Amino acid sequence: MTIITAPPPPSSPALACLHASPVFACVSPHALAGLTAQARERRWPAGRELFHEGQNADFFYAIAEGEVQLFRPTVQGENKVFQQLGPGELLAEAAMFLEPARYPVAARVARDCLLHAFPRGALLELCEHTPTLMRAMLTAMSRRLYEVIDRVEQLSLNNAGQRLVSYLLDLRHHSQSHWIDIPVSINVLAGQLAMTPETLSRLLQKYRQAGLVSGKGRTLVLVDIEALCALVGLPPPHAGRRLQGAAMQGCCNLR
Repeated sequence: MTIITAPPPPSSPALACLHASPVFACVSPHALAGLTAQARERRWPAGRELFHEGQNADFFYAIAEGEVQLFRPTVQGENKVFQQLGPGELLAEAAMFLEPARYPVAARVARDCLLHAFPRGALLELCEHTPTLMRAMLTAMSRRLYEVIDRVEQLSLNNAGQRLVSYLLDLRHHSQSHWIDIPVSINVLAGQLAMTPETLSRLLQKYRQAGLVSGKGRTLVLVDIEALCALVGLPPPHAGRRLQGAAMQGCCNLR
């Protein structure tokens, strides 16, 4: 396959969507021309499954609008949600490098989506000719690997209260504000933090009653961070120690 050398129009929606991701932000429009020329724009309604676990991974996606959930069915017949992705994020780009290339999880539209689909072959061709992109993708995948290692450590060592507080502190760090918005439903977040929705709701209510957290629904205010950390046995953020919650940034939808 020959890479198209002419750059796409500056207003190309597929190019704009790719450049919204840190992986492709450093790659010139000229270098991305061959990839964006083969992009397919697709609209999917909420509830539609994009692909299932084990299906041939022929495309990766850039999300322009809406949200997508990544999940696997459990032996109990439920769906274990691992991540929820939104605008500006990539979907299944790592699966493009598997041999054989198959999707390791299933994907379902959580909110009506506008997606740009890019063929696997075009990405592999681009990587062979663009060392900058290869380094960016290796960096992104390495970062995710270490996030997963940290997450496994967190889920195996910390109690439910520590996991929840670590997650709330990560949201605060990401938003640079004591006002935080939980980006997913209580049921989804509970699954990601390895607790039941009832346990998560009880913990939040406990923190509200103690005056450490205020707010309603998924919008919260962290009123007393030091007391909140002390309650669950975590060091305060300024203590200079790494909080396990940093692992949640890649796994629990911090955007």
